[in-house]
Amino acid sequence: MDVINLLAPLFLIIALGAVLQRVGMLPVDAVGVINRLLFRVGLPAAVFHALVSAQKSTEGFGLLLIVMAGATLINLAWSWWEAPWLGVAPGSRGTFVQAAFRGNLSFIGLPLLLTVPGVPLGQTMLAFAPMLILHNAATVIVLLASQPTSGEAMLKRVLTGIVSNPIIVASVAGVVANAAGWTPPVAVMVTLQSLARMALPLALLCIGAALMRVPVGGNRRLPSLAALHKSVLSPLIGYGLARWLGLEDGALLAGLICLACPTAAVSYTMAKEMGGDENLAASAVVYSAAASGVTLAIVIAMFAA
Repeated sequence: MDVINLLAPLFLIIALGAVLQRVGMLPVDAVGVINRLLFRVGLPAAVFHALVSAQKSTEGFGLLLIVMAGATLINLAWSWWEAPWLGVAPGSRGTFVQAAFRGNLSFIGLPLLLTVPGVPLGQTMLAFAPMLILHNAATVIVLLASQPTSGEAMLKRVLTGIVSNPIIVASVAGVVANAAGWTPPVAVMVTLQSLARMALPLALLCIGAALMRVPVGGNRRLPSLAALHKSVLSPLIGYGLARWLGLEDGALLAGLICLACPTAAVSYTMAKEMGGDENLAASAVVYSAAASGVTLAIVIAMFAA
């Protein structure tokens, strides 16, 4: 019941976002504006506030990052290797692989990390920014690798986006402030906390609205397999690595939440812009959202404090 009470509000808000989009109260233009506000203000404020107010100890940060990055890369390599055996067309291979490994860290993972009890925020946020970079860079690489033409311009644009990503910038600033022992004035901290509280429900509403606009169709077998990779196989690999390396339970909880997150909705946009398989990408986003609800419930029930 505790797990239901923790997860149900998140998925109810996502469902509300879908309903609001369907009835016209959360139109496409509004979602775009809110997403930009969240990406540039709300979520960076939440990350910075969490880091500067976290305990100074970051013991276990390296192991947590190794587990998350290791599970992600193993999943990526596995899905890339098996794609031809599953009948994935050469031009769709990158789309299948990015759907299998790229989780929605900013709009699903971050709200969960900030609300689930038992998550060690200091070490978790230190590992969070490198994972954002890994997801963005690996997505571009696999999409380009499955296309016959060069995407040098797109690659440069994405690398520039990584450097200027507000969430990554906020993460670096928060780490520096925490390491230096500097805490902003009380008024600033209260403001950041208010922005963080605003960001989390708005992010979930936008996810629900975005899912209603994703055009699901085509072959269901491949997106279902990609969704299983993302929402089931990825956390299982992470769990095995964590136990092998001796990661403590709090950090393990944080890592599994990130690894069990559904496929990022932006993966559909990336596939569309870079000549990937739009139908495969869109269907995988929706299927993984359903699968991750079960996986996240299991993870939180087993490891949340």
